[in-house]
Amino acid sequence: MKQQTLDQRLESYNVIAGSKSTPSCKLVFAASAVAAAGGILIPPPAEASIVYSGIQNLAVEVGQSQKVDMNGDGIFEFIFTISSASPQVSQKLLLSSNNSSPTVIKRSEDRPARLSSNYQISNQKVFESIVNPNDILALYSGSYGSGGDFANQPAGYLGVKFEVDGKILYGWIQYKAENNGTEGTIVDWAYESDPGKAIAAGKKKSFNWNLFLPAIIAGGGSE
Repeated sequence: MKQQTLDQRLESYNVIAGSKSTPSCKLVFAASAVAAAGGILIPPPAEASIVYSGIQNLAVEVGQSQKVDMNGDGIFEFIFTISSASPQVSQKLLLSSNNSSPTVIKRSEDRPARLSSNYQISNQKVFESIVNPNDILALYSGSYGSGGDFANQPAGYLGVKFEVDGKILYGWIQYKAENNGTEGTIVDWAYESDPGKAIAAGKKKSFNWNLFLPAIIAGGGSE
């Protein structure tokens, strides 16, 4: 049985983690290994932290509003409302906010975009303010058909950004419009706590090298 070198163990782990080692990454691990031999472990650079809400399944019903506090500070950044807009429109699902800071990625027609999983939410995207409650997620009408990216679609993601203590944070909210617009569900949400850091739609946790580093260094896998 042949003992694997540190580089070989790192390479094997990177296959599992879905990434590739860069020279700088290997240098960090090499330094960690040397330090570990002397009883001291030098951790690699810290990964940004994604804060996940857990499954919420907040029901949005006609005539009621459901609010989302992205970071749990008591300030509700986003408000979901279903209301009748006119005799021609049976139900209109709206997204709004109670301050000017929060914004959302939109598509054409000034409506919030329904994003797919892993869509990168960052400062490279176009965000617009949603101060007024007229950003239609899903509109159902007996006369005019339906509109909005969430109309008659499976659950999707909203790409959002909001400000905390003067710093911009990026996140996502998973939402599903149901029963022809008469109700909906805010499934869950997450945000990147490192200001300015991008986040992939649907991503729920950051990768933590520190959990695996000691095992990688000390591991005795064979070829």
